[in-house]
Amino acid sequence: MFKQLIIFYLAFLFSIGLNAQVRNDWKLFESVDFQETFSEEFQTNLIKPVFSEEILSQEGKEIVLLGYIVSSMESGEDYEGIVFSKYPFENCYFCGGAGPETVAQVEFDPESHTFKLGNAYGFKGTLMLNKTDDAKLTFILKDAELYDF
Repeated sequence: MFKQLIIFYLAFLFSIGLNAQVRNDWKLFESVDFQETFSEEFQTNLIKPVFSEEILSQEGKEIVLLGYIVSSMESGEDYEGIVFSKYPFENCYFCGGAGPETVAQVEFDPESHTFKLGNAYGFKGTLMLNKTDDAKLTFILKDAELYDF
């Protein structure tokens, strides 16, 4: 009887491990609405975020994003991070039918790792919401580190 109880307990612990979910906070971004407005600076229509109370309450807190690197954000010698997408490049917001809630700017030490487009990565960092700068993405992950999933 004791042996059967131990086997049952080990099987239970194993099943819990299989059902454990990997943390991924992209869903937070879905609570943001976007409105189209004309930009004098860029002479085109841009989308501006309307932040929900839910996402505003998460600003400055640690989040985790799992996804794909779309490109590097560089202007001259200034490195500003990478464009990180919830979806692979061919389904990304800039190329396909996804929305702006599916991309984030990830700022991290560019010397810390070499990345390959098409591979899945995870990043953990502090969520910052871009409320004013049209040249940056809406969601910014500051002080990001690789997140093992």
